[in-house]
Amino acid sequence: MSSVEFRVGAADPLAYACVLLRVAVAKGARLVVRAAPSQMDDLDARLWTFSQFDFLPHCRAGDALAQRTPVVLTDAPDLRSFGDRDCLVNLAPDPASGWQALPRVIEIVGTSSADRQAGRSRFRAYREAGTEPTTLEIAA
Repeated sequence: MSSVEFRVGAADPLAYACVLLRVAVAKGARLVVRAAPSQMDDLDARLWTFSQFDFLPHCRAGDALAQRTPVVLTDAPDLRSFGDRDCLVNLAPDPASGWQALPRVIEIVGTSSADRQAGRSRFRAYREAGTEPTTLEIAA
């Protein structure tokens, strides 16, 4: 069964995701990051520029290098094809199907009322699927 963790209170969810991904990749993790289509270009650009000292290898799902790249970005509603990844980092406002194929899920929830409401909806969806998510309040 997948472990599901909510990281709640990110002032800038995309910036928080960049830092989280850098730490995870440094530990050898292979991740899939799901974002809304409207977030995808911004997330991609931030992953190129958020640090002047290191590079975070990433590409979009479907890219020829996706199998060899530690971070794959997607807006796919179904994640079953990403079962070879260690973790899902979800920035999208809606729950994904197929998350059970991954051993770990990290949900990043921003501070806006819309972000919090969407986070509560995703939390309920995980509970309804039989998983008890944990919550970590963050100050970033």
